[in-house]
Amino acid sequence: MSEIIQVTGRQIAAARALIGLDQAGLADSANVSVQTLRRMEAAEGPPGGYPNNIAAVRAALEKAGVEFIAENGGGPGVRLKKTAKGIEEISQQIAALEDTISSISVPPEPSPKAALNTMKKAIAENDLTKLKIARKRIKEKGVSK
Repeated sequence: MSEIIQVTGRQIAAARALIGLDQAGLADSANVSVQTLRRMEAAEGPPGGYPNNIAAVRAALEKAGVEFIAENGGGPGVRLKKTAKGIEEISQQIAALEDTISSISVPPEPSPKAALNTMKKAIAENDLTKLKIARKRIKEKGVSK
């Protein structure tokens, strides 16, 4: 695991905005008061307050998919975590795309509708191929989430 990054109040506010949560929602998730959260977010540097409250807010944000980025020359920041898709999720997407492809009818006579449906079908088939390749790679690595 990587080093523990000291978060700032601005990072907390940015992380909350990134996931589209209001202060009341985050405060509730972290089991702190809205006033406590407001004070934390107002800090330009490390937020003041009890370490357990700061840890609770950080944990709630990380559980919601936020990743805190350390000072690296460009300043501290936040981003959404990149999550790997599991075989089940990819298989569901494959099934949905196969249904979509089978439902797209291409009229035999040339027309704008035929051209549009041909393009939609080709894009869906391309996406289907990419998903099948991704599923195959996961199976080859032995990951079966």
